[in-house]
Amino acid sequence: MIVPIKKARLAVLNEELEKTLKIIQKKSLLMFISEKNSIIEDTNNVDNLIRKVDEAITFLESFMPKKGFFYYKEIQETVFEEENKQIQDFLNVVLEKKDLQEALLIKKESLNEEIVLNLPFKSLPLKINALKNRKYLNFYFGFIHESMKENFEEFLTSKGVIYEVYQKCEKGFPIALALLKEDDLLINDINEFDFKHFTLPNSDEVMASYLEVLESELISTNEALNNNKETIIGYAHEIDLLYVYADQLRTLKARLLTPFIKTQETTVLSAWIRTDKIEMLEELLVKKLNYHHVEYLDPAPNEQVPTALKNNRFVENFETITDSYNIPNHKEIDPNPLMSFWYFLIFGIMMGDVGYGILMVVIFGLFLKFKKPKGGFKQLVTVFFYSGFMTIIAGILFGSFFGVDFDIGAIIGKLFNKNWSTVVISPMDEPLPMLIVSMAIGIIHIISGLVMKIILSIKLKEPFAALSEGVSWILILIGVVFLALSLVTGVPLLIGIILMVLGALLILLFSGSKEKSIFKKIVSGLGGLYGVTSYLSDVLSYSRILALSLSSAVIAFTFNLLAGMLQKGFIGFVISFVVYLVGHLFNFAMGLLSAYIHDSRLQYIEFYNKFYLGEGVKFNPLTREFKYIDELVMEE
Repeated sequence: MIVPIKKARLAVLNEELEKTLKIIQKKSLLMFISEKNSIIEDTNNVDNLIRKVDEAITFLESFMPKKGFFYYKEIQETVFEEENKQIQDFLNVVLEKKDLQEALLIKKESLNEEIVLNLPFKSLPLKINALKNRKYLNFYFGFIHESMKENFEEFLTSKGVIYEVYQKCEKGFPIALALLKEDDLLINDINEFDFKHFTLPNSDEVMASYLEVLESELISTNEALNNNKETIIGYAHEIDLLYVYADQLRTLKARLLTPFIKTQETTVLSAWIRTDKIEMLEELLVKKLNYHHVEYLDPAPNEQVPTALKNNRFVENFETITDSYNIPNHKEIDPNPLMSFWYFLIFGIMMGDVGYGILMVVIFGLFLKFKKPKGGFKQLVTVFFYSGFMTIIAGILFGSFFGVDFDIGAIIGKLFNKNWSTVVISPMDEPLPMLIVSMAIGIIHIISGLVMKIILSIKLKEPFAALSEGVSWILILIGVVFLALSLVTGVPLLIGIILMVLGALLILLFSGSKEKSIFKKIVSGLGGLYGVTSYLSDVLSYSRILALSLSSAVIAFTFNLLAGMLQKGFIGFVISFVVYLVGHLFNFAMGLLSAYIHDSRLQYIEFYNKFYLGEGVKFNPLTREFKYIDELVMEE
């Protein structure tokens, strides 16, 4: 159901503002709103801190074992609420180690690169700087590709250039050239062989000694890296401190974003509150604050009031289906109680297999128990979990267990020497009756939406809309059913005709009730009757129930047949098992995806289209913000 919303104006002493917000945030009571002259505190400092803590956490986690799939972080609420004065020092130390680690890694990479570049010239006999700025010679060093080596050497020999080729490396063949200064223009011809120049380092040592210095520096750098790594791993054991601090800061930021009006002594806060939470708010404020004043106002007609829902444990999980489409408007009727039943029913029929239903219950049940997802994702997983039970029921009625004929009634009946059966209809063997069942479900589904339209119209004080857009089409649809029954049973044809005529008259009389001219009323009524084509296509849309239940059964049967054909010998049995396993997992996954999409489509287009207003804003109260913590545990 949609809970009524009030506007609360709360005045507290300035020195009690932070305390007040913490109380309200802990219980998620108020959705604060901005009004004229409201201000919001600057969050730049908190944003910078959050960025630093996230960096520190990401850094420490890189030195920790990867989190398991079912990782779940619980923190005592008292730990979360207390202020750790040493955490900032710990954060600074971690960031210092992070900067040091990055600097050492850059240095290590640079040393490795320099060693790799200079190593090919290790055997140079002269000191490095002695090879530079010679009076009569210019020395050039570089690399030549293997494909150019032979031609390059022929060219150098023909020009009388002194050169030496060293052992091949990843950059090609290292070559040292000595050119007389008067022949230095030859370097332009040399470059045409794609000669990759290399500049020697600045050193008074021979290359071998220079490389020894680099390797010694590399060893020292690696030792520093290892020592720093050991320190970091030690800090990683304290990462929970940063998890708590990061989420404390996010929670603080949420409070800082609360708009308020401040006077000399008091702060005034405006917010939306659910009427069923007013008593809780009053009780908390009386117990916790020295001074407060609250007044409750009805929303103004032009205000965009948020929508707050209150449903039982079964229905509330299906709210994620509606939210994916559109948030209900606060003025309408909550569609979730009725929609949840239909979604649950249709999903199970579309899957329609005992084996797949058991898989859904087991897989999603274990996921909920151990992974413990949150928010809308948790609701969606729970929807799949619940729908697994309906899938099992539908599978019993269809007589299917992983595509194999399965009659639990016959199995139980044998124990009592009875000829029992729980198979009501088989989509593969009886597609036409299954199509009729699908259409019947569609008509009842649409009629339930039209009943919602009637209730909503009465709530909005629009009786003519209730008659022309609700009652009329219910009569027409029921009339169509009686017409169909008259063709195969003894039901009088006249009943169907009377109901359809009554429905058509309601449309003609009341569709144009808001129009002033008679001509426009007539046109509007005739236009309303044209909607019969839309309703016909809506009913036909429910053939997808047959299509999905049939496709799932056919694919399962096909993989069973393929697996059976391969069961010859031990190897064949192993291969058939793989085919069976992979085939049914594929069919299970595709069935889930298809059922989710098409079941949602039937709700969004065929059901909600009859009465749903939407365009609402979700009631989103100030609450604690968590990124790293999954749950706060209360101490007993």
